[in-house]
Order: sequence, then C-alpha cells, then structure tokens
Amino acid sequence: MSEGVYENSDGFEDDEPDAMKNTDIDGQLYANVRAFMSSTRNGVVASVHVQWWKRPFLVAAVCLGLLCVLLLAGIIGLSVYYGVIDNHASKLRDQLQTSYNTLTKERDQLQTNYSTLTKERDKIQTSYNTMTKERDQLQTERDVLSGRLTSLKQTCPEGWQKFESSWYFLSTETKTWKESREDCLERGADLVMINSDKEQEFLFKLKKTVWIGLTDSVTEATWRWVDGTPLTTPRYWSPHQPDNGDGKPEYGEEDCVHMRNNQSPLEAWNDLSCGIKLGWICEKVL
Repeated sequence: MSEGVYENSDGFEDDEPDAMKNTDIDGQLYANVRAFMSSTRNGVVASVHVQWWKRPFLVAAVCLGLLCVLLLAGIIGLSVYYGVIDNHASKLRDQLQTSYNTLTKERDQLQTNYSTLTKERDKIQTSYNTMTKERDQLQTERDVLSGRLTSLKQTCPEGWQKFESSWYFLSTETKTWKESREDCLERGADLVMINSDKEQEFLFKLKKTVWIGLTDSVTEATWRWVDGTPLTTPRYWSPHQPDNGDGKPEYGEEDCVHMRNNQSPLEAWNDLSCGIKLGWICEKVL
C-alpha cells in the first residue's frame, strides 16, 4: 500500500508544470510545505508534499491577518494622534477661555470708564452752559456799566452835583414833601434815597434842611423809601426820633422825613408833618 502511495506522489510530481521542475532546490524548500499524517489503523506513515499556492484560502487568511495588523496599527496611531490633538485642543480651549474672560473684564472696565467719562462730560457740559450764561450776564452788566461810565464822563447838568454813581439836585425853593417829589419826577429823578455813610455825609455837607425820600404814610411806623423798599440799615435818626410829634396835636402826623443841618452827620434824620414846606434833594442814578 505504501508503494501505491509513493506511486501517487510520483504521479503528483509528474503533474507539475515544466517550469516548476526547473526551479532550484532552495526555491522548492522555501515554497513547499510537507505534511505528515499518521495512520495507526494500517501502521503506515504517509507524507504528502503540499504546495501552498494551490490553497487560495491560506492566501486570503494571510492577507486578512496583515490587514488586521495594519488596521490595528492604524487605530492605535489615530488614537495617539487624536489624543495629542485633543490635549492640544484642550490647552488651546483653556487659553481661549482665559483670553475671553480677560477681554470680558477689560470690556466691562471700558464700559465703566465710558459711563464715568459720559457723566463727567455731562457735568462739564452743564458747567459750560452755566458759565456761558454767566458770561452773557457779565457781558450785559459790562455793557450797562460801560454806558453808565459814559454818562458819568458827561458834564452834570446845571444845578446838579455828582457823587459816586448818582447826580443830585439841590432845590433853591421850598415845597411840601409831595410837591417836592413831583418836582423830582419831572426832572427824571426822585427824592434822594440814602444807602451809605459816605452818601449821608456828602448830603449833610450841603448844609440844608431838606426833604428826603422816606415816609411811613402808607403804614404807620413802617418806613419805606420812595421805590417801595423798607428801611433797614443804615439809619441816621436824630436822638429820640422818630417820635410822630411826641403825641402833641400841634405837630400833627409826622409821616415824612427831612434832614437837619444842625446835628451830627450820622444823626440828622427827623420825622415831620408832610405839609410843611422845605427844600429837597433829587437823586438820579446813573
């Protein structure tokens, strides 16, 4: 039976192509595979010479194994690559988040600074508007004062005297208090209103007993100047004045004020009946 087997093996070798018969021994040893199979039933050991390229499934298995190895290597490589990329992306994301937070804080700070500057701008604008109004008012006052200065430089009309910012007219005749005021009004002036010690002393030096523009004819004991303003200070009453006639009927109601010329300059006022005829002083404010 073994002979038959060997004969069959020779038959296998006869079936090989001529090209394979000419292949060198080293190529056959590398390419061929020997399979040993034992049979205990017949006690015969048979060897079969197998050529692997005649088994396509082996080629497919080898190729599949190589593909699996390559795929596994690719998966590992991609995992490492994407791990590195993810780590880098995480760091970059953290940096971007930090930059974003910083920019947000700077934006908020800029917004706060903008709001503060806006408020300051509004305050400055308000101050500017106020200063503009004050400037315009000062300009107007300057023009008024300039006009008054021009008037002051003019020569006083005949019969008038200048003191500080007013002209004064001293009458040469006598009239009642009411008639005296009417004369002043006709001259574009009014009975004198005294506002300072200097003015009082200037008028006293004229050495005349004259009416001044002070009366309580509207309300008893409430003294007012001819422009309606109440008497406050200064006051230049003679001692024990005003006394409204000291209660003596022959003096009547003493509702008008005149200046005496026989007292001290700052104690020269006296109340007197408005019907008495005296000289007077008109004042025109420049």
